[in-house]
Amino acid sequence: MVPIRQHKVAIEVLLEKEVPGGWLHTVRISRPDSPPTSHEVRLAWVDHEYWCAGARPPSHVTEAVVDCLVAYEPIIELPPRFDASTARRWVPGIDEELARVL
Repeated sequence: MVPIRQHKVAIEVLLEKEVPGGWLHTVRISRPDSPPTSHEVRLAWVDHEYWCAGARPPSHVTEAVVDCLVAYEPIIELPPRFDASTARRWVPGIDEELARVL
């Protein structure tokens, strides 16, 4: 089941840093009724390749992952730092959701 969003949420990748095995993105999430939150999201090369076969920039993949996760709020509360691969544990079927948007 795909969640239905009640409000528009803006997701912005502010910074991309190459780290061993992938990238680290600083992401800001702006919600209409609360202050923006900032998160550090690690995206491994292997997950980038799996999700888009290298066809999209890493920041775009991270943005899509965060967008999918935010759709499940308040069930899922995003921590300040997380690895994009943990999205698979939080949202079974997220690979299929990402395949539709990437």
